[in-house]
Amino acid sequence: MNLSQKHILFDCDGTLLKSLGFGMDAFNFALEHVGARPHTPEEIKKFFGQSADKIFYHLLGDKKKAEEAYEIYFEFEVNHVSRIHTHAGIVELLDNLKASGARMGVVTGRHSRDLELLFNHTKLHHYFEALVCDDHLSIPKPHPEGLLLVATRMNINIKDCYYVGDSVMDIQAAHAAGAKSIAALWDQWAHQEEMERELA
Repeated sequence: MNLSQKHILFDCDGTLLKSLGFGMDAFNFALEHVGARPHTPEEIKKFFGQSADKIFYHLLGDKKKAEEAYEIYFEFEVNHVSRIHTHAGIVELLDNLKASGARMGVVTGRHSRDLELLFNHTKLHHYFEALVCDDHLSIPKPHPEGLLLVATRMNINIKDCYYVGDSVMDIQAAHAAGAKSIAALWDQWAHQEEMERELA
């Protein structure tokens, strides 16, 4: 597989960034501050693919309280962003791909406000031609809208793309869009068996 001759699209959390545990802490910090109970990772993760503001609405069922929780969540991210790191080997991978001429983009369930904060901290912006976030879309992953939009913004054919992600919904989104998928299994939150079944 010669990835230098292809277009490589990446998910963010659990793929580029080691951030999912941090995200759980941020969600529960905000939930407790608006008077809600802490939620388990499983309760929160079932809404992944959508931005945090939408996840809070699903968890709380109240628009005003969800908006308040999201602002607290974002403040937590700002105050603790030093906890966010790229996964081991990611910067070297991106350097090598960029040097070889591969074109790269990001499709993430994060809100663009959150992604900007994290990419400014990790200095990943310059690797990518286009960033597509959940607030740019009408339908979240695993719907293919995000992948099709990033391909349009990059003026590339989605069939020439690989999408690298750490969840079943990333694989499903890639296949629905007509892209090839690569399972990112290096994060501790990745569900390898589920992803292998989806790829089979």
